[in-house]
Amino acid sequence: MRYKTTQLSLLISGLFIATSPMVFAADTTDVGKVTVQDEAGSAQSTGLIQQEDSSKARSSVNRTYMEKQGATSNPFQMLSLLPGVNTFDVDGTGLFGGTIRVRGFNSDQLGFTINGAPVNDSGSFAVYPQEYTDTENLCDIFVTQGSTDTEAPHVGATGGNIGMTMCTPEDLQRVRTSLSVGSNNLRRGYLRVDSGKLFDDRFKFFISYSKAEADKFKGLGGAVKEHVDFNSKLTLNGGSFIDASFMYNKALNNNYRTLTKSQIAQFGRNLDFGTVAPIHQPGGVGVQNDSTFAPNAGINVGDNNGYYGYNLNPFKNWLATMNAHFVLTPTSSVDVNPYMWYGYGTGGNELKTVAEGSAGNQLGGGIRDANGDADTRDTVFAYNGSVTRTYRPGVTVKFNQQLDNHRLMVGYWYERARHQQTGPFTPTDNNGNADVWLENSSQWLKNQDGSTVQSRDTLTISTGKSLFAQDSISLLQDKLTLQLGARYSSIDRDFTNNPSQSAQGFYTLKKSYSDLLPSVGVRYQLSTTDSVFFNAAKNFKAPGNFSYFGLLSGGTVVNGVYTGGSVRNVPVDKETSVNYDLGYRYVNDRLTLSGSAFFIDYRNRISSAFNPDTATTVDINVGDASSKGLELESGYALNKNLSVYGSLSYIKSKMKKDLPVSATTALPTSGKEFPDTPNWLSGLSVQYAQDSWYVFSQAKYTGKRYSTLVNDDSLAGYTVVNAGAGYTFPSTNWLKKPMLRFNVNNVFQQQYLSLNSGSGSAFTTNAVAIGAITAKAPSLYVSAPRSLSLALTADF
Repeated sequence: MRYKTTQLSLLISGLFIATSPMVFAADTTDVGKVTVQDEAGSAQSTGLIQQEDSSKARSSVNRTYMEKQGATSNPFQMLSLLPGVNTFDVDGTGLFGGTIRVRGFNSDQLGFTINGAPVNDSGSFAVYPQEYTDTENLCDIFVTQGSTDTEAPHVGATGGNIGMTMCTPEDLQRVRTSLSVGSNNLRRGYLRVDSGKLFDDRFKFFISYSKAEADKFKGLGGAVKEHVDFNSKLTLNGGSFIDASFMYNKALNNNYRTLTKSQIAQFGRNLDFGTVAPIHQPGGVGVQNDSTFAPNAGINVGDNNGYYGYNLNPFKNWLATMNAHFVLTPTSSVDVNPYMWYGYGTGGNELKTVAEGSAGNQLGGGIRDANGDADTRDTVFAYNGSVTRTYRPGVTVKFNQQLDNHRLMVGYWYERARHQQTGPFTPTDNNGNADVWLENSSQWLKNQDGSTVQSRDTLTISTGKSLFAQDSISLLQDKLTLQLGARYSSIDRDFTNNPSQSAQGFYTLKKSYSDLLPSVGVRYQLSTTDSVFFNAAKNFKAPGNFSYFGLLSGGTVVNGVYTGGSVRNVPVDKETSVNYDLGYRYVNDRLTLSGSAFFIDYRNRISSAFNPDTATTVDINVGDASSKGLELESGYALNKNLSVYGSLSYIKSKMKKDLPVSATTALPTSGKEFPDTPNWLSGLSVQYAQDSWYVFSQAKYTGKRYSTLVNDDSLAGYTVVNAGAGYTFPSTNWLKKPMLRFNVNNVFQQQYLSLNSGSGSAFTTNAVAIGAITAKAPSLYVSAPRSLSLALTADF
């Protein structure tokens, strides 16, 4: 099913015209508060829009919407219909991850929090949505499209903030279980136990466990995910309380092979990794036996991506958070929010070859006998992943004070992240087996001097800090709210490069980035139904720690030790943006509408580019840029059963300078748009609910977008339609509210392509050769076909 831009955009525009404020004369209540109860017949019935009182553009989804989606859906999928949001999920289940951009901001330019704790990667600021929480335990996912909040714990967000809030435990004892099955052998079990109120009704908690599995829709392999969530609430005297939560996740999934357009034309969309494990050459004393990559599934000789079993993403992490709220006086309080994140994982294309011996005077005297044939003459296969281990404790402390019509907040955020990145090698056998988690150090390959063979070996200590203050002033009998804020944020990077195959010398770097980030917000209540708002805020993003990799130049290895050489300067500086929003909201009993115009002024925007002098891809400042646009969203209840939600977004981005990639070479990027930033996005959801059943359908249009920095290649626009239905059966004495839920993704089998840019900024510069800069075709994900899922949920 295909729509051109104008077709679906006009459909959504018609929704806004039909539901303009002139249609209704009914009054509304509680304007200025966030409404989270989506009763039948209300404008919020779909769960995709709520009544907001913020001076910023803000959108959210709540339980009403989330509980109707597929059981394995990740947060990116939940936000896909909201204005300004451009998402892609790899396979429809959500288990394999995806990408998100908001107003053209990459995922690594946005701040992500769970219960107020940051979950962006502490080194690169990348985001992995499949690793966080089970959606059954989330009550709210929100996005502030333009600016982070004053107290937000981020030093890598020039764009807005996406926050996830875990549900409070139930007041009554409850056991909930859910079983799901679906296409591609999808199966999932979920169990949650709520304690109900304990200890004089002061304490309650829930704990849940889930396990999900699915096969890939093309090629061999799949995903396995185990997840545990815990949340508790302790009520203290005088309005004080302590919330504490813990989330654990362990996942192992095979990668999908990305393809270029020429590969798709030659081999088809279903081309994936090979199915035959690479075979080692037989060893022999005194004989050189070199294992080499062979053709696999029609792929050229020399392709080291040929086996699916060595294209994996194993990862496990846990996050502990606490929100301790202490009421000091009737007008003052303190919030203390400590957190601790731990993550360990590896990934990439793990099949490599290593050459034994000291040929070329290798680091550490060369690699010891790796295949056990009593010589060091051979080249053998090995399993090598990019291992990352992170310890990330932090805390935010806030003091709140009400003084007449002023609501004051001052606070401090601090964290110290230890980010260790290594690349050990471990043997493989002829059946495709290896230690895929790379946790067994006794199997790691060694050099002649006993050191571990590493493809990389770095340590980054990142110390983030923010001092912030905000004053919310209520004027004109609460009709006018003025919000003034500022935060001084900084990050200190202490980077150590230990000798490895990719950077043979030892070096250290210390860099600090900081900025004063003011903000101002104004909201004025025109009437009981109408309000306007304005917001301006400055944000900044420090460079990722990958900018410190590979800065050695020159030097040689003598007697197994690197000598000489020098360390180049870090090629990238901090990125800043100033974001402006001007918006209008309308609310009555049956209609909620919000619209905003925005302008973003970038300085030193960061992206990645190929440097022909060093033949490497590095982060670089692409210069100043701007984006401007318009966003609209509306929820409308036609009657007590039928409700509609629509969103429409337009954005125009522009780079202002050519991009220098060497002393003598520049790319013609001036006047070009940023990749993966479609001019048009629109969404539509229609829901009918009556008594114990509901049906819904939703469509998302994503417009044409460029796939390179110089705009010499583009991807066509597309529309994806999803649908679902559910029925709640009558309760029995022992079974409460059993519910059957059915979901269909990509109903009309829409075929489309999406850019492979999971880290956010890693764009291809040019698909057509420009002078000395060779062409490089963008790698793309193909769309998943139609998929079905069925879930049965019940309480005991």
